[in-house]
Amino acid sequence: MKLELFKPKNPALAAYMEGYYFLSRNADEEDTRYLTFPNNYSIISVCENIKMEFGSNSVMVAGKATGNFVSSLICHYKKPISVTIKGKVNEITFYFKPLGLNAFLSKPLKQYTDTFFNSFIPFDDYQQSMISILHEPDFDKRIEMIEEYWISKLVGFSHPFLNRLTNHMMADPEISLADLAAEYKTSRQTVNKLFDLHLCKSPSDFRKIQRFRETLINSMDRKITFTELSYDHFFYDQSHLIKDFKALTDFTPKKFFQDTSFYQDESINWFFL
Repeated sequence: MKLELFKPKNPALAAYMEGYYFLSRNADEEDTRYLTFPNNYSIISVCENIKMEFGSNSVMVAGKATGNFVSSLICHYKKPISVTIKGKVNEITFYFKPLGLNAFLSKPLKQYTDTFFNSFIPFDDYQQSMISILHEPDFDKRIEMIEEYWISKLVGFSHPFLNRLTNHMMADPEISLADLAAEYKTSRQTVNKLFDLHLCKSPSDFRKIQRFRETLINSMDRKITFTELSYDHFFYDQSHLIKDFKALTDFTPKKFFQDTSFYQDESINWFFL
């Protein structure tokens, strides 16, 4: 399996999209299995000539000559998703910043998704444009096509305070929802509604996932202790860290980092099985 990651070159696109990757596999490769963990991005994956099967928080992707074009949107899962990839696969996956995808849509994000996996065809020219991009073998040209397409759909996202409030919560995960609401002269109920509408998760889930991701990145330094991680990331104590970590991964931190093959980038975290 080959995986190549890219950051948007266009500053206007980079304001909303964290990045994208190209994943490719040959038909004769061994099956790939991994877990991917909750995050606060909106994730779109496009593939052609595949068959997909779904279980409870699991996806099986199989290359098939007579398969379908699939475009999926994932933005509000709370448990690890087990992914199995078989056969020949050509995939592009886009990672949008927490509120980023809203800037390309005519309706709030919630109106495009109601489960952890949703078919996503937001524009009349979307499917044919994505198929053309998937068929482009030159990655430089493919990148150019991707950026031109998404920029052509950019309409912007404006709200009196939601962007600032979300950034505030990411910078200070210890702040309470009541304090945030007071600072931005709104109510907790309004904040909850806005998060549900535009991020497809509650403020408490957003905070828990953000803290988890920061902990995960810092945990790559095996010399740091779990007690140090707890206080660095505003957990009450080590047991609080372990509780949240297990809720989002189904593993204790010790088990998670013991004899694992782990792929990590700023925007994706995969745990190979």
